[in-house]
Amino acid sequence: MQCRWVIGDIHGCINTFRHLVEQEIRPSPGDSVFLLGDLIDRGPDSKGVVDYVVSLQDQSIDARTIRGNHEVMLLEAGLSEEQFALWMRNGGYTTLEGFGIPVDSFTGPEAAGLIPPAYLEFFNGLPWYLETEGFFLVHAGLNPISKDPLADTDAMIWSRHESYHEEFLKGRKLVHGHTFLPLPQILTRIADPAFRIINLDGGCVYRDYPGLGNLLAWNLDDGRVKIVPNRE
Repeated sequence: MQCRWVIGDIHGCINTFRHLVEQEIRPSPGDSVFLLGDLIDRGPDSKGVVDYVVSLQDQSIDARTIRGNHEVMLLEAGLSEEQFALWMRNGGYTTLEGFGIPVDSFTGPEAAGLIPPAYLEFFNGLPWYLETEGFFLVHAGLNPISKDPLADTDAMIWSRHESYHEEFLKGRKLVHGHTFLPLPQILTRIADPAFRIINLDGGCVYRDYPGLGNLLAWNLDDGRVKIVPNRE
């Protein structure tokens, strides 16, 4: 039987991500691995995370990534000094370093343009959301009052307010990341069938903070949860 797994924000934590996939969820060809965005920034090897996602696809695993705010910041960093500075303030420098781009030598928008085209194409091709039976997956959330929440892409990647759009979701669970939560809170929500909004961001990159520093995978079919503390 094919499985559907959802994994929260990775933020460049390649060793943790690889361990979660290879030692915990162990996907088979045909299984789905949905990633909630923010593959990059802050952690040590954003390039390695993207390369690993592509390698999963090459193994006939349905590995799909949602566009997160950090991917959007990267794509917009080359447009202006202001956008570049925003990306740098949010951990973009570690992504540049992972691509071998010396931050000290390129301190403006031109640095973002030095990322190889294949990776920029990867980020540009990421969808704003994913739908699978019984679930709606998005990086941050949905605009709860819009008649067309899919038109509000800013809410999809930036929202910090958990609101359930009843008319649009029609009973499906909303699964997101973006705002890190302590592990006990995440597990409490998953265990309670009444919760219709599930946040899977365990703050993997924040291993020095109590309750954080975890990367989680949730099986949408049988409810299993796999947890790997930061291994970077």
